[in-house]
Amino acid sequence: MYYHFFTGENGYSKALLDQIEEITDLKQHFVVFGFARKQDKSLQYSEKLNDRIKYLTKVRDLLFVLKNIKKAHWIYLHFLAYDPSLLFWALNKKLIAKSTWIIWGSDLYSYYKRNKNLKTRIYEILRKKIIGHLPEIAAFVKEDYDLVKKLYYTNAVYTPILYPIPVNTKQLDKFRTNKASATTTFLTGNSGDPSNLHIEMLNYLSRFSNEDIIIKCPLSYGGSAQYIEKVIQYGNEIFAEKFEPVTNYMNTEEYAELLSTVDVALMNHKRQQGLGNILALMYLGRKVYMRSDITSYYFFERHKCDIFDIRNIDKSSFGELIKPVDKAENNFNTISKIISKEYYLNLWDDLLKKHAK
Repeated sequence: MYYHFFTGENGYSKALLDQIEEITDLKQHFVVFGFARKQDKSLQYSEKLNDRIKYLTKVRDLLFVLKNIKKAHWIYLHFLAYDPSLLFWALNKKLIAKSTWIIWGSDLYSYYKRNKNLKTRIYEILRKKIIGHLPEIAAFVKEDYDLVKKLYYTNAVYTPILYPIPVNTKQLDKFRTNKASATTTFLTGNSGDPSNLHIEMLNYLSRFSNEDIIIKCPLSYGGSAQYIEKVIQYGNEIFAEKFEPVTNYMNTEEYAELLSTVDVALMNHKRQQGLGNILALMYLGRKVYMRSDITSYYFFERHKCDIFDIRNIDKSSFGELIKPVDKAENNFNTISKIISKEYYLNLWDDLLKKHAK
């Protein structure tokens, strides 16, 4: 039996579980949502998978998993949570010795919280023990794996992996035509999480507040109500009706349509984050600004994509800022291969076959 541990449901886990049955026998897999965190069922899956999922809403659910996990042939940690579950994995080296950590992004960059307080220092001690015993680490951005090697002692091998992006290419293809509107639309970030550094992005754009622009700011998840309200208030103060916060959850087609309205995206994260949005935007030929000192920027450079350093905005004129991407077709061709169903299912097939009995 193969065990998959997710901290919770989201669009990426849903997209993967909806398609993984195309490459493997689901009867051999068991999915756990909410290890060390209460997780109520919120999404629907195929009938074949429904009885293969356990939501840890009660103590007996946790006891069931703890009893049966020892029989696991292999374990996939989809995100290494920064929470009390670390103690369980640190105390069960035999389980970690047959586990793959699949990096999502923020789970790697929890490292930078290590000295925040006593709890985070303890978590970091536990993480060092766990990572040091892992035989394999999978990640989309190899530079994330390289950073693990730099920060921790580990002999884990690297395996490339990619989750399906929640917006599929058929939905994006409906909106791939050039925009006709003279108004320039900016996208600031991908969520309401403070790691987007929204205020800094809005300050970057503040000197262009008199231009013919719209600023769309996704805030529907990821941040506290107080933080989201602060961002909305600040955006309204600078840009008035030109600032459009996106606070309602959208389905995949609605979100694809939102991305299609964008001319320029500002992704100001100090770590690898928002990759699904970035891939979709580059597929659409849109201009994306990122910080040039993060792993995902190196990844796109390595793949010869046209990507732009957000820290150059202060020195740019409005014309330079909104100038279309020179290599938009090259970006499209590169990203098309990366996010194709054939490509990511082959990666998952290779990963699962490595641990086949």
